[in-house]
Amino acid sequence: MIRIDREIVVARPPDAVFDYLADVERFPQWQPAIERAEQLTPGPLAAGTRLRLVVRGPTGPTEVLGEVVTVDRPALLAVRTLDGPAVVEARCTLAADGDGTRVAFDATIELKGLLRFAEGAARGMIERELPGALADLARRIESEA
Repeated sequence: MIRIDREIVVARPPDAVFDYLADVERFPQWQPAIERAEQLTPGPLAAGTRLRLVVRGPTGPTEVLGEVVTVDRPALLAVRTLDGPAVVEARCTLAADGDGTRVAFDATIELKGLLRFAEGAARGMIERELPGALADLARRIESEA
């Protein structure tokens, strides 16, 4: 199982950071493995909202059904996959930090089937890409000030 536990500080208030993170169509801008994201359930984002995600995989793009687990604006957003090549559970926890927001990202990724044998390579790719992706995320949110 791959575990992710990272934090960044964004120079924007928690409401602004949360709203950016909770905008499903923006998921590909800050999650390197997601190529496209679409909210399937109409209405505001809430627990139980279904998502269609197209994720980058070793055999090419794969469509995955996801679900929002928790929405607690501006403190917590949690999602999980319901199908696809991996079981993913991810949380973004936000807290005020001076004039900005501390965002903790934690996730578990359990690859299924033969992909389990690629866990080391997947972990290495995540460790290489994630720091830059999170720094870019902070810059994107801050530029909307």
